[in-house]
Amino acid sequence: MRRKLLMLVLALFCVAPLASAQSLSQEEAAELFAAQQINAHPSECARLRRQISQFTLMRDRAARLGNELWLERMSNQVDTLRGIQAARCPKDVPVDTAAQAFAELLKLAAKGAVAYFTFGAGGFF
Repeated sequence: MRRKLLMLVLALFCVAPLASAQSLSQEEAAELFAAQQINAHPSECARLRRQISQFTLMRDRAARLGNELWLERMSNQVDTLRGIQAARCPKDVPVDTAAQAFAELLKLAAKGAVAYFTFGAGGFF
């Protein structure tokens, strides 16, 4: 039983980064923005929004045409641009509250698992 629970917790840790399509959370983007003193000009944020819009339209067109390679490449480009947007223009990126709540749940489960499997030596802090 303990082994199955441990495997479940480890599997959740492996799946947690995939829970959100967003490259950076709002907090991570804000920390990156503050740490590097990035001053994204409003025109740069507008350019990123236009590029994301254009590549999203191209991705939708690739999906309609059934071109898998093109679809994959456009999806990768959109993901890359959204990551840049999250780092450079944190006010433009919506907060993914479901992913944040899931991450907090995983942290709490991990703390409980450590306390359980170490018979309290790991602490529940």
